[in-house]
Amino acid sequence: MRRTIEAIFRRPIQLLALLILPLMLSLAIAYVLPRSYGSSASLWAMHRYEIIGATGPESDLLSTPSETQVAALTELLTSRAFALSVAKSTNLASTLHLSKSVLADPQLLDNALLSEVSQHVQVTSQGYNLYEIAYVNRDPRVAQQVVAAVISEFNVQSRGLSVVEGQQLLDGYQTQLAQAKHDADAAAVAEAQYLAVHPALKSSANAALVDPRYALLDAKRLQAQTALQNVQSNIATLTQQITLESTGTDTLFQVVDTPIVPDASLSRTKTFLTLGAVGGGIGLAVCVLYLLMLFRRDSALYSLRDVQEITTYPVLMQVSALPQAIKSYM
Repeated sequence: MRRTIEAIFRRPIQLLALLILPLMLSLAIAYVLPRSYGSSASLWAMHRYEIIGATGPESDLLSTPSETQVAALTELLTSRAFALSVAKSTNLASTLHLSKSVLADPQLLDNALLSEVSQHVQVTSQGYNLYEIAYVNRDPRVAQQVVAAVISEFNVQSRGLSVVEGQQLLDGYQTQLAQAKHDADAAAVAEAQYLAVHPALKSSANAALVDPRYALLDAKRLQAQTALQNVQSNIATLTQQITLESTGTDTLFQVVDTPIVPDASLSRTKTFLTLGAVGGGIGLAVCVLYLLMLFRRDSALYSLRDVQEITTYPVLMQVSALPQAIKSYM
């Protein structure tokens, strides 16, 4: 402890300079960094985000409408097709200051655009139905373009994705419909042929009770017709749902606050605080490293223990520390 205190008080100017210089350098970097502009849009969720499945429109009933749409949009932003569609419909690439090698390689350029969109476009729920899309960029016009592109792509691609499973189910129902028609026709033909062989059953009101064979054929016909009607009803309902979801306008959300080109930059207080903390931490680490170097180079003896560590000779006499009054007198 004594070594530390003496090292600090012997070189206060050097330690203070090592502490302040990184701090001042980080604040200077924060000052010269280009200003950032943020653009945002508020959307009103008309209903929960739904996927048309086997039981009809399916959704997370435990989440609010805004939360389900935020979750869906957040996942889409991490997909390559969605993010690149947003980025390439704007002038985003020109604001990223990419190197020539990245701009010349389509794959590296796509990776950079994907990273920018997926990591920096923020989607947050603001209430039961209200949620917000925000993006920050050095160019205010590009910030507005990106938010508008996200809204447009979400409106288009979310509809297609929500009906993908429905289209697959519809294909399966069409196969079931063909089989149900075949079964219904076969049951009707079998019953008609049996009646043709037994014409007396046509005039009997209790034919099913009189002839068990006829009763079985009639039951099979009714069962096949019911199955056919069920498949037809499922196809009609599913087709209506897919048509409504695919062709409906503004059925998923309404834009409450449209994105505008910001005319004022964002506050840089957070940037100054963050870089100032980084600079202060670096300065403190340099000071600690400097003190460690001083300790390693300091060969002075401060106590009896220091003497015993460097020699095996016995200590015959030790002069005690003189009082301050005697020191001043001498």
